[in-house]
Amino acid sequence: MSEIELSAKDGVVTLTLNRPERLNALSIALGHSLLKALRDLARDESARVLVLTGAGKAFCAGGDFAEIQAANADPVKAAEGVGVFIDVFQALRDIPFPAVARVNGDAIGGGCCLALGCDLRIAVRGARFGLPFVNIGLSAADLGASYILPRLVGLTRATEMLLLPQTVTAEQAAQLGMIHRAVEPDTLDREVGELAGRLARGPRLALRLTKQALVGSLDRNLREGLDFERKAQTLAIQSPDVLEGVKAFLEKRPPRFGAG
Repeated sequence: MSEIELSAKDGVVTLTLNRPERLNALSIALGHSLLKALRDLARDESARVLVLTGAGKAFCAGGDFAEIQAANADPVKAAEGVGVFIDVFQALRDIPFPAVARVNGDAIGGGCCLALGCDLRIAVRGARFGLPFVNIGLSAADLGASYILPRLVGLTRATEMLLLPQTVTAEQAAQLGMIHRAVEPDTLDREVGELAGRLARGPRLALRLTKQALVGSLDRNLREGLDFERKAQTLAIQSPDVLEGVKAFLEKRPPRFGAG
């Protein structure tokens, strides 16, 4: 059985972590499969939206304890296990279209980081989010946690969450700004489906440039940000989607954006 599953429909690619018997715990093999899938999708002209989710009752329970124990005695395995998931986080941020986390259950440790690495995050009510790395002697500077969490919830709250690990519910995560919204379990598929469908029907170039601007804004100063906007909008305004968007607005109808 593959440790990930891929399915695609109408430009929406669903990537499922597929170790339900282990609550989708992160193995090195899963990491390599996930990294390859993300890099392949980045080159897939038919892909317009990524939905990342987990099989079974959890989104992802974090690192596989058996592999953590093995890495303790093997520096090569330690470097490989840490490195592959650092690369996965970077690949999520770099993928040239929106990534949506469909958090169907608990997202703990590295699993929480995978969700936070996506551009949009919807979780079922009652799902738990936590980053308890230090509870087992690991640094909380892992899989993008020390980078992304302060930028989502602020340095003060992130410091508390990483140094004094605490688990929050999806409802609390939404209030903190970790996720976009918490929904009832029986509406999760509809909510994610509607969101992904709307993104897939959107103007591809404009969405790509906007994602690049948002991701890059976390590191750019004002001048660098404005320079990027100058280049991005100059490129976007010359695209066929702009002609269609303006025409649709004037004709009071939904736009029909192309595949470009």
